[in-house]
Amino acid sequence: MKISKLFFFQVLLFFSFHAISQSKLPAKEIKKQYHYTFNGDLSPQVKQSLEENIASLKFVSSAKIKYKSESQKGEVFIQTTEPEATSEEDTSFDLIALKKLIHSFNLTPLELNVTQL
Repeated sequence: MKISKLFFFQVLLFFSFHAISQSKLPAKEIKKQYHYTFNGDLSPQVKQSLEENIASLKFVSSAKIKYKSESQKGEVFIQTTEPEATSEEDTSFDLIALKKLIHSFNLTPLELNVTQL
């Protein structure tokens, strides 16, 4: 009986340490590039402000806007570093917040392309 209790304790101890070591692994990061086209009137000052607002969104590592005033069309290039999603509760880059931000500058978002780097 003592042997089975000792064996049970050792197995329990092994799985406890194994579970703790698994939970402390660093989250794998995924790099993505988002490309969003838009149209509307965008002055150089507003362009700078929009770029800064986009760069402040969670997981954004860089944001750049290209804009042609003669056609009133532009492109937003965003690079993110996001944790790999392991469950539905995990957060990622918020595309809804990006779209709302573009709308808040009186611009019309058009097409979105996402590429994993």
